[in-house]
Amino acid sequence: MAYEASLIGSAATAELIGLFKQELTMCNLEPGELCVIVTDTAYNPGIADAFLGAALDMGAEAYKTVLPYSLPLPSRSLLPAWKEIDLLVYPTTHALHQRPEMREALDNGMRALMAVQPLEVLRRLVADPDVIRRTKAGARLVEEARTVRITSDAGTDVVMDKTGRAGVASYGAADEPGHLDFWGSGMVETAQLEGSLEGQLVLNTGDIVFHLGRYIERPVIITFREGRAVGFEGGVDAFLIESHLESFDDPKALMAGHTSWGADPRALWTAQAIQFPQPGAGGGDSEAHYGQVEIEIGSNNDVCFGGENATSAHLGLCMLNCSLFLDDRLIIDHGEFVPEELRKSPKPTAPSIVT
Repeated sequence: MAYEASLIGSAATAELIGLFKQELTMCNLEPGELCVIVTDTAYNPGIADAFLGAALDMGAEAYKTVLPYSLPLPSRSLLPAWKEIDLLVYPTTHALHQRPEMREALDNGMRALMAVQPLEVLRRLVADPDVIRRTKAGARLVEEARTVRITSDAGTDVVMDKTGRAGVASYGAADEPGHLDFWGSGMVETAQLEGSLEGQLVLNTGDIVFHLGRYIERPVIITFREGRAVGFEGGVDAFLIESHLESFDDPKALMAGHTSWGADPRALWTAQAIQFPQPGAGGGDSEAHYGQVEIEIGSNNDVCFGGENATSAHLGLCMLNCSLFLDDRLIIDHGEFVPEELRKSPKPTAPSIVT
């Protein structure tokens, strides 16, 4: 039988401070820096309190701000406050990375970390130096490329143009001025040019639509023309995907937004399905899973991607056993990285015992 730990209260907060100090250390939080934690009235207050305690224990200047959940956010004061901040940490239901104030504050040198994955995911996917190294290397390759092509034995064959769009390294640490990241991330991303994705995407059995919390039971074929999903075939999964996207009543909801690959060997493909001891993990595991390839349908206009497709829809389609090409260079071959700098480091072997 599943159960869910609430982790609310002073005792639970105290237990989290050590973990959060580890993450803030990976964010290069230094004594004397200003660290502000932003949460809201609907979010677990213990998370923000633990971040505050961790930052203060590290010698930073720190305070907490609580936003309303169901009412409009402040139209004033966010930007002036954020321009003074060294590190912004936001465990909140609000997607602050879609706010114009965030873009201006990052341009001013602020670092920002969103922390909303379930606690069991945060513990397992705390920022890791090897993941950071490989995602940064992958982002450099994407930055230099003009086209991305994804294929699979299941029938996927799509190509997109990303000329001029950034290669984004998401590795779960806000460690550099101007960098925004998401604790639990371990992936390389880019937003293709709107209207450029062409071809057929096949979700195979076991692939994940993580925004619907669903594994594909039978293959789903999605046809793209000029960047727009124009056809859905494949039983109940295809029906749910199409119905969800059409529910936004917005032509932009059917446009492909961005693509990515996962780079973290610690991420669990089964996390969406696990119900014990904690029920269902967030989407971090699905996107970060080592070697998976994702195409997202919907928005790509946040401060990370800098795309132009502004819509409320955002549906992640994560696939195993794909191959990915940057221009004509093979980067992922059936789920395994080809360039040495992108491969996971081997696990250290136990030292030999001399007798």
